[in-house]
Amino acid sequence: MRKAMNKDKKRIMLIVPMLHQGGFERICALTAKLLKDRYKIYLVVFTTKDMFYDVSGIEVIDLDMGAVDSRIGKVLNVFKRVNKLKKLKRELNIDISYSFGMSANLVNVLSKTCDVTWAGMRAYGDLDNKSKSKLIATKADRVVSCTKIMERDICDTYSVKASCTVYNPCDLELLRSQAKENINSSFDNFVDSGIIISSMGREDDVKGFWHLIKIVYLVRKQLPQVKLTIIGDGEYTEYKELAKKLGMERDVLFTGVQKNPFAILAKTDIYMLTSDSEGFPNALIEAMALGVPCVSVNCKTGPAEILHREYEKCIDVKDVFYADYGIITPVLKGKKDLEPQVFTKEEKIMADTVVKLINDKELLNKYKEQGIKRADEFGMEVYTQNICKYINEDTK
Repeated sequence: MRKAMNKDKKRIMLIVPMLHQGGFERICALTAKLLKDRYKIYLVVFTTKDMFYDVSGIEVIDLDMGAVDSRIGKVLNVFKRVNKLKKLKRELNIDISYSFGMSANLVNVLSKTCDVTWAGMRAYGDLDNKSKSKLIATKADRVVSCTKIMERDICDTYSVKASCTVYNPCDLELLRSQAKENINSSFDNFVDSGIIISSMGREDDVKGFWHLIKIVYLVRKQLPQVKLTIIGDGEYTEYKELAKKLGMERDVLFTGVQKNPFAILAKTDIYMLTSDSEGFPNALIEAMALGVPCVSVNCKTGPAEILHREYEKCIDVKDVFYADYGIITPVLKGKKDLEPQVFTKEEKIMADTVVKLINDKELLNKYKEQGIKRADEFGMEVYTQNICKYINEDTK
């Protein structure tokens, strides 16, 4: 039986494995900040190690149960986290528990007490483990997706109790303000000369950065003034070696993790997304918000919904598609290939598309202007209104 407790505000628990740099971690931290004045927010993390995101003013609870290596240890860790979280939910009289990331989702749905459990399923890679996905999707009181395509696919595959799509928020005011700040002086000469193509993301094969480097090499064969910058966490050793083998090591800048990536992004001319899959690629919106035209592969999920108003019309398009707010190109096929001078058909198509865009100033300006308008539809206020709507529905 639920403890009797004087509650002036609804009590929301946000659960995330850690707050190191990453997409769903950022959304969790931002959600906490956006909701803290409306509700009593508790932010639960499995470990506070390497915290990156600012959660000042939020009550953070550290379970102190970080990842372990052994298979048996992983299983035991789940049970320990579940027991500890279940106890917390009872003590704090939680109304809604909203988890981010599959490991947090699993612990959340297994620790249900009197709370309403929300499982944030935000990337197609999360769905690869069918048994875990089924358990989470069927036990959660609500599955929260970040694209309508993913919500549809989850509902078609599993018997969910309730579902919704809430697009990731973008702090447009903040990023546009940060974009005006000075960048690291060591980057000045690089971004201030030539035509700069940019991409953002951690060092992860899913981002397809080997494709990106090869595509930019092909672009440079027609437009030698083009350069590439990749903004994100990682050593990128093998990608640096690939750039070197292609004779463009001085024309590819790996910035590493940046507290303010937007000051660099704002100085670039075209943004490219080459991922194998995405949940909801915020970087596309961030680039558009700064007037950087976007060229993206038509991967699952997000690019189609972001770049075209009637996204259903281009979900399954296999050719180059000139969408409302950017250009969509075919999915990049083939396994990871770091061999220089070996190029896929899709890499060549994307390279030719970028060359055409650079040479078409009218189209470039169109996507610059339309992108800024489109980004405004993914602001903080819209996100907050949507989250609050579902909180009210589930706590009546």
